[in-house]
Amino acid sequence: MAKKKRNKINPLILTLICAVLLFATYNSLSILVLGLWGQTVMGTVDSYDSRLDDTNAGENRSRTVSKGYSFSVGGKEYRGYVIYGSDEAWPRLGEGEVRRESISYLTLLPYINKPTMLVDIDEIGPVGLLYHILVIPGCTFLFLLVNGYLGKRKKRAKKKERIEKLNSRRDNTMFCTNCGEKLPEGAAFCANCGAQVQKSSPPGACRSCGAKIAENAAFCTNCGASVQKVAGEVTNSSLQAAAQPQNNMPPQNQASLVGWSPKSNDPEILEAARKNKKSAMGCAWIFMLLFPIGFLLAGLFIDEMPLNEAIIIGVGLGVIMLIINLVRIKDMKRPVWEGVVIEKFHKERRHNKNDDTMSTYTEYTTVIRTDAGKKKRIIERDSQRHMYDYLAVGDRVRYHSAFSSYEKYDKSKDKIIYCNVCYTMNPISNDRCKRCNNLLFK
Repeated sequence: MAKKKRNKINPLILTLICAVLLFATYNSLSILVLGLWGQTVMGTVDSYDSRLDDTNAGENRSRTVSKGYSFSVGGKEYRGYVIYGSDEAWPRLGEGEVRRESISYLTLLPYINKPTMLVDIDEIGPVGLLYHILVIPGCTFLFLLVNGYLGKRKKRAKKKERIEKLNSRRDNTMFCTNCGEKLPEGAAFCANCGAQVQKSSPPGACRSCGAKIAENAAFCTNCGASVQKVAGEVTNSSLQAAAQPQNNMPPQNQASLVGWSPKSNDPEILEAARKNKKSAMGCAWIFMLLFPIGFLLAGLFIDEMPLNEAIIIGVGLGVIMLIINLVRIKDMKRPVWEGVVIEKFHKERRHNKNDDTMSTYTEYTTVIRTDAGKKKRIIERDSQRHMYDYLAVGDRVRYHSAFSSYEKYDKSKDKIIYCNVCYTMNPISNDRCKRCNNLLFK
């Protein structure tokens, strides 16, 4: 009998790991918060112990200190207890003996408190400060990892579910392949141009009458048509139709340029979308850490910038950049939508520069009404008016949220095509982008 693979962590061990990680996160976070915003008051230490952990070390080295204390705020008494490593070796307290010590606490929540010596920024030093800043994202990452939120299986399951949602769109039956008009479900002919709706027979069905045929059968038992003959006729007619240009269009602007491109569901494009999301997530983490660390170093080595202000600014900017990237990642998960360009206009805008002079620029707006009735706007500025020039009023477009890019339904009259992955303009004859080498949606 094959051995069962054990992929799950023992619940008891998992609970202990999570408890340690949560405590480490709370400890570092409380030290940073108390060091920046804590108030101080004189408290009373009523229990003290200093244990020597290494007998070969010096008299006051490698010790574990435990300390119990109490303090009063607003007429109410609060108690606290801490254990920390130090070279501190005070004498033990006798029965009824106490010692005075400064305690830091939060005004709004005095239950969060520590001895001031443990949270003072100058006492902690640059290395200790950096350590406590990195502990918070590090423990958060490990917590998510051990609980399976960053596991490969869950990622694959979510990715598969997302792809299935993208593939659930009925591209071949929603719009007429001849004129692009929206079709009702089950329509046999287009109400706008009269073209017949092309429907492919399911596997194992006769191409002549649609009846189910037995495997390896040479003739259909319902209509008597030869399976190979009908299949050959259908294939030849399809090849002839594809080979003949429609409406005297040049070869590169044949019927293949009318309709939504199937390349959006190509494995290569889906992989590019995954990498795009991964890079956005990487940027979110990088900026979240880069700003606090950068401003921390600036506060330590630049005299003109106070350390407390530097930390507050760095953490604030890091959180803002994290929120921006998380919103961007959320937008990538939104479903694909379609609509029609209903309006284009431009306006002259003005804004003040730093030297109080006025500067003017032109704002170009392209308005799209979605099939759900909502209005979406593409706003561009000055020479960066790519979509304004590319799209015309009446064009049907599709928005690919994974890349925040637009695809035009009818590209048969275009001389250029934009890459939906990197937005580079390409000649319509290209099959791949000249910049990123990804497939073009045509």
